[in-house]
Amino acid sequence: MNTSEKQIKRIVLDRMERCSVCHRGYQPDDIHVLSRRTDLWMMVVACAECPARNFVAAVLNDGDPQEAQLALRRLSQADVDPDLIAGLGGSIRDEQALADSPAPPVSVDDVLDMHEFLGGFDGDFQKMFRAGAG
Repeated sequence: MNTSEKQIKRIVLDRMERCSVCHRGYQPDDIHVLSRRTDLWMMVVACAECPARNFVAAVLNDGDPQEAQLALRRLSQADVDPDLIAGLGGSIRDEQALADSPAPPVSVDDVLDMHEFLGGFDGDFQKMFRAGAG
């Protein structure tokens, strides 16, 4: 864990001392970084004693607080798998890692394919993934 990650986790722990459900004191290992950019970190604070979890956005420097609120809203509305969060450990997705392996640019065909897909999509991701697995 680098120095900036330790500092960010310390700031989060200073503001979220205890689980609001079981009142267990949080530890640095309870904070999992989901994504990291230069101006915005997305994290989940998962209690080790109960199923409670909190999504946290840390806005750094001149980051956009409204962007952070929107990202938190999306995370809180998503059904995030607790096993995924528990398995995160210290893994992060940061801008440098993405820059090291850039994806090909989105093409016009990609946009049209997504448009057609969304036109018939009912929003049930669980059904879609079950159908794709079998």
